[in-house]
Amino acid sequence: MSSGARRLTELTAGGFRWQVAPEWRDALFGAHGLRLEEWLRAGLARVVKHGPHRTVYHVTLPDKSFYLKHYRLADLRAWLRQLVRPAKARIEFERALAVAERSVPTVAPVAMGQVHWAHGPGDSFLITRGLDGAEPISMIADVTLPTLDRRRQTRLRQRLAVALGEFVARLHDEGIVHHDLHAANLLVCIGPQEEPSVHLVDLHAVHLGRPLGWRDSRDNLILLNRWFVLRAGRTDRLRFWLAYCRARTRLQVPWLAKESAGLQVAGQKHALRGGARNLETRTWKSNLRFWQHRDRRCLVRNRYYTRCHSAVASGHAVRDLDVEGLHHLLADPDGPFRQTGQPLLKDSRSSTVTELDIRVNGEIRRVIYKRFRITSRSEPWKALARRSPALRSWIYGHGLRERCLPTARPLAVFHRRHSLLPCEGYLLMEKIPGAVDLHAFLAYLATLADGPRRRLLRHRIDQVARLVCGVHLRQLSHRDLKASNILLTPEGI
Repeated sequence: MSSGARRLTELTAGGFRWQVAPEWRDALFGAHGLRLEEWLRAGLARVVKHGPHRTVYHVTLPDKSFYLKHYRLADLRAWLRQLVRPAKARIEFERALAVAERSVPTVAPVAMGQVHWAHGPGDSFLITRGLDGAEPISMIADVTLPTLDRRRQTRLRQRLAVALGEFVARLHDEGIVHHDLHAANLLVCIGPQEEPSVHLVDLHAVHLGRPLGWRDSRDNLILLNRWFVLRAGRTDRLRFWLAYCRARTRLQVPWLAKESAGLQVAGQKHALRGGARNLETRTWKSNLRFWQHRDRRCLVRNRYYTRCHSAVASGHAVRDLDVEGLHHLLADPDGPFRQTGQPLLKDSRSSTVTELDIRVNGEIRRVIYKRFRITSRSEPWKALARRSPALRSWIYGHGLRERCLPTARPLAVFHRRHSLLPCEGYLLMEKIPGAVDLHAFLAYLATLADGPRRRLLRHRIDQVARLVCGVHLRQLSHRDLKASNILLTPEGI
């Protein structure tokens, strides 16, 4: 048993057996066990993440801040799995203590509870101390950095790249592999002098062993780089790589060992950059395989997507789409096109497009609703062997978003069925606020003076070129790439 576990006391409360730090006992437990319901009623706890298998709460008390993970057995497979191995809360609890013993910054567990073993497999809880002022790297990159002036932004970005490189090197030297290593699982605390310190979280996917060799280190770096290759510049990625190589004191690779003594030989610099290029190439290949695997995710039931059906239509939808509004569309898919006063954006032989309002994630959103008409008798039969235009639009729309390409989010897709054959298809998509197509933008440019027109045109040409380059870099092509299919917003594309 680790020294951290020896400092915890055991108790039974609310049908659960707990290990808890003595100084946290009174704050966490009442007469009926864990005070979660009390915190929720008082507004002291908020849901950070929710899914069928796990809910994460952030609880803020007057003198304490912590995170509570509630692990559930969502299906029979999870129940059977817990018969032969510990509960997930127990696994993460023990790994957090083991990681902390290796002097790696991580979250501190203060309590762990699970159903008494005599009652069979059941739910489990893990409580970890909150890190004041800590933010995931993903939030820093997307939210914090854009709010800073250019000088502070550059300085913090450079320091973060170096700190992250040194931290990952420390993980690998200590024999720690995180099999879900991405930006959201790395928390950063920014010190008074803007010195970042990195902490590892979500430790259920951690494996501990001997210091990593180069092949295992490379695979773990590729996993981390899949996120950064799309969002961080090459200079910052190279800065991370150089910091990582300098800090790998236990890795016996000749060119890394020479590098740790300093960048003095041109050949060593060339070898380092060659290693970086090799890592980048492998990362892109890994991303392509990862994206291809996730393309099927929007066609099955999971925590992001669900199946939907009615007496006349069936299909798929995102989970945060309002159920009542979706059922109304499924009951009468053509209803919005017959409403008086409802403008039709397009009405042709092959398709009809209109706009409507629907609730998404608790908010009323303006959406685009498109009907794909049947133009020949063979189309329903062809749909048995290949995907219909509506279903292709659904899959490709989510596929583009998975690849971090800007596009409207598909919300639902369904088809009418006649004698089990899929017929008319219907696609519901979010409307991009303030967007105009390239044709309308060029007409607007004609109204500007010569100077502003030239500057704005150069800026937009650069944006369109970067977009097309990003599409091709991800090994994609658009077979109908024209001005009307490129939308521009005040912020970009």
